[in-house]
Amino acid sequence: MNQKIIKIVFITMLLSMLLPVLSWAKPAVPEPTESFYVNDFANVIDIKAENYMVNYGVKLHQETGAQVVLVTVDSTGGASMEEYATMLFNSWGIGAVDKNNGVLLLLSVKDNKYWALRGDGLESTLTDSALSQILSESLEPDFADKNYAAGARKTYGALIEHLGGVWKEPLGSGNYVADNARVLPQVTRLYLNQSSNLYKTTTGSGIYIVTVKNSGGLSLQDYTYAKFASIGAGSRDVLLVLDIEGDNYHVLQGRNVDMTLTNELIRGILDKLLEPQFASKKYAAGVTATANEFYSFFLARADHSPEIATTASVTAVTASSDNPLNNGTDKPAVSAAAISVTKPASLSKGLTIIALFLILIVLIATAVSRRNQYN
Repeated sequence: MNQKIIKIVFITMLLSMLLPVLSWAKPAVPEPTESFYVNDFANVIDIKAENYMVNYGVKLHQETGAQVVLVTVDSTGGASMEEYATMLFNSWGIGAVDKNNGVLLLLSVKDNKYWALRGDGLESTLTDSALSQILSESLEPDFADKNYAAGARKTYGALIEHLGGVWKEPLGSGNYVADNARVLPQVTRLYLNQSSNLYKTTTGSGIYIVTVKNSGGLSLQDYTYAKFASIGAGSRDVLLVLDIEGDNYHVLQGRNVDMTLTNELIRGILDKLLEPQFASKKYAAGVTATANEFYSFFLARADHSPEIATTASVTAVTASSDNPLNNGTDKPAVSAAAISVTKPASLSKGLTIIALFLILIVLIATAVSRRNQYN
C-alpha cells in the first residue's frame, strides 16, 4: 500500500513540473526571408514598399551597424506578442551582438496587434517615449484602417531617421528606360528610372528597360547583346528588351551577377510576372513587376548576413487595436506604453530543471521506501 502511495505522489509531482515546462515550448518562429529587413509573412506589404524599406534598412546597417527589422504575421499562434517578438528578436539576432542595437517591429494582422522591441544598446538613442510616439503617430492610424503597408513604411522610415539613417535622398540622373515603341506611360518610365537610380547606389546593379517595335533584322538575342554594349550597361546590370511587333522579350545580365541571377531564375521571374501581362499587352504592368522583382533580388544580397545575438536583452513598446472599426469611421482608442521584457525560459533550461527535480524526487522516494521497510 505504501508503495502505491509513493508512486501516486511521484507521478503527481512529475506532472506538476512537466505542465509548466511544456508551456514554455512556444510556437516555432519562422526563418527570416532573404531580405531580412522586411519579412512579410502575412502578405500585406506591396513589393514597392518592401524594396524601399529594405534599401534603407541596408544603408542604416552599413552606415551605423544598427538594424531595423519589420515582420508581419497572420497570428502569433497563441503566444503573446511580447513572447513571440522576443523569440524573433533573439533567434534572428537582430542588431550587433556586442552593441545590442536592433529594433523589431512586429505586426500580427489577425490578432490586430503590433509590438516593437528595441535592443538595450539603443536605450539612450531611441527612448521609450520616442518609440511610443513613433508608433502612435506613424503606425496606429494606418494600422487601425488596416492599411498595413502605409503604416509600416511610415514607421520604418521614422525609426531609420531617429537612428541617424537616411530615408530620402537626392537621386542620380541616369537614364535606364528607352521606350522606343512608346508603350510605357510617363509615370511608369519615371518610376523605373527613379528606382534604378535609387537602388543602384545600394546594390551596384541597375535595371535597364528597352522597348522596340522590331529588332531591325537581328535576332532578339543579338539585338539585346548589341544594346547592352551600346547603352554602357555594367557587369552587374540587367537589360530587359521588349520587342512589341515581334511579340517577344529577352533579358541579359552582366557577367558579374550571372552566377547568382541565373538564367533559370530569370526564366522563372519572366514566366510568372512578365508573360501574363505581356500576352495581355499590359506592358507597363509587366515591366514594373519584373523590374521590382529584380530590385528585390539584388537588395536581398546587398548586405551581409546578420550576426547572431541570442542573449540580447530588449525593451518593448506595445499597442493594440483589438476592436473592429465602428462603421469604418471610429478608430479604437489605443495606448502605447513602454514595458520591460523578460526573455522566455528555453526548453533546455526547463529540461535541466526537470532533471534536478526528478533526482530530488527519487532521493525522497528512496528514503521514504527504506523507512517504510523498517516500520
